[in-house]
Amino acid sequence: MRFWKARKKKKNTEEIMQEFSVEENVVQSKRMKEHQAMEYCGQLMDFARELEETKKEYQLVKEYLSDVQTIEELPVEQKKIILETARNIHKLKKSRDEFANKKKKISDAQFAQMEQLENEIPDNIRRLQTNENFQSMVKRDLDNLEGEKSEWSYYLSAIRKEQMILKKAVWVILGLFIVAMVILSYIQLDQYKDMGTYFMMASLGAAALGGGAVWRLQNNQKEKKKGEACMNRAIILLNQMKAKYVNVTNAVDYAYEKFHVNNSMELNYIWDQYLEEVRERETDERNYEDLNYFTNKLLRELQDLKLYNATVWNHQIQALIEKEKMEEVKQCLLARHQKLKESLESQVEEITVCKRHLMLLLRGKKEYAKEIKEVIASLNDICGL
Repeated sequence: MRFWKARKKKKNTEEIMQEFSVEENVVQSKRMKEHQAMEYCGQLMDFARELEETKKEYQLVKEYLSDVQTIEELPVEQKKIILETARNIHKLKKSRDEFANKKKKISDAQFAQMEQLENEIPDNIRRLQTNENFQSMVKRDLDNLEGEKSEWSYYLSAIRKEQMILKKAVWVILGLFIVAMVILSYIQLDQYKDMGTYFMMASLGAAALGGGAVWRLQNNQKEKKKGEACMNRAIILLNQMKAKYVNVTNAVDYAYEKFHVNNSMELNYIWDQYLEEVRERETDERNYEDLNYFTNKLLRELQDLKLYNATVWNHQIQALIEKEKMEEVKQCLLARHQKLKESLESQVEEITVCKRHLMLLLRGKKEYAKEIKEVIASLNDICGL
């Protein structure tokens, strides 16, 4: 009896374990399905967001295509007005781009300095040019005076040498005369000859040579005084010119340092470039004002056409001017429209498949989780499914 009771008890325990195992499997299966269902719901929400963004982009492209069609179908007179405005905008933009991309001929620092000293620059240029001319003139005078001084120095040196030679010559003549007198006297006394004629000739020769030498010495002395006076005058003038040259050179160097130039021509060039850039900047400012005027005018003209987005055409000026460019814009929009349409169809198909899997997973269940119901309801609104 105990044996049978034990077997019965064991049997009941096994049945209980089997029943518990079945219940556990059912619970796990239910949890798995719920987990899969939530995963599908998450995917559907992601698909729905992507679909919503694609729909917005698709609608935007449709509106732009509609704007293109509206512009293309405008009456001739109305289109002419818009075309003229667009051409003015294009011309002004091109002018401003050329100014912005133009290579600067002077630096910003040079422009700022010219602007700061604008009222003084013309006088400074004239003063610098005058100083440079005066500096060149003084430099030429210095060179001339240096040459004159050298000439007088050479001339005086030659006179001094000649004076020394003449003085020696006088002594030589005197010595020769004395020797001649001694010889003639010896001959006359020794040989009792009359040497009066020879005495006369020697005396006259010595007197002529000596007189000539003395005259030359006196004349050279006068020339020496004259040369020294001229040389002193040249030295005085040279010192005066050096003082003037130093002063004018200091003024010129200061101007060079002040304006960071090498000469007045460079300063004048910078000034001319500054004036040209000022004119160009004034023109650019007027162009900017005109550009704003025509841009606002174009915006009003396009807004009168009830376009979806009139402001975008400010960046498509070429399309308003040239038919080829407008056709390019149109073809680009059509290509985007086709791709978006295909993307919409693909996304709707993905949502439909995902929803079908979700419905199959929950088939036979009378109750959905609250979140799943909300997901499916929102999908039906978004996709129209």
